[in-house]
Amino acid sequence: MIIANKELLDKFETEKLTTRKQYDEVKAQVEQLIAEATEKGALEPDAVNEYTQKISLLSQQMAAYEDEYLNILPLRKKSPLISCIEDYFYAHGMKQKDGARLLGVNESQFSQIMSGRRRISMSFAKRLHSKLGINADLILEYA
Repeated sequence: MIIANKELLDKFETEKLTTRKQYDEVKAQVEQLIAEATEKGALEPDAVNEYTQKISLLSQQMAAYEDEYLNILPLRKKSPLISCIEDYFYAHGMKQKDGARLLGVNESQFSQIMSGRRRISMSFAKRLHSKLGINADLILEYA
């Protein structure tokens, strides 16, 4: 049984959020729902229940409001290749400057590659394969 403000929850499951006040009210309710569901153990992976359904619906309403009124940029999904490079450095206790040195590029270029602002050249791709042992298929697909 959900304790949060049921009237407010029901209203904004279907009505579009159009003001910051409505957005803030719904956000507070979602946070309360998450707290309640967590306390009751209703947020287990793959759980489908009244809590998860309400949280999902209200979160979609909040996302629509954010897209239309707040101009929040969506999160960019990190390339599996970049994640693989980062995992290698983490496993070997290396910092970005160490990686740049190992791969034969300056820190600025390496930073741009890692952030997606610079494309991976063929010579750099070869070094990823030979020096880090990254699978060539992964490099070809995401470089």
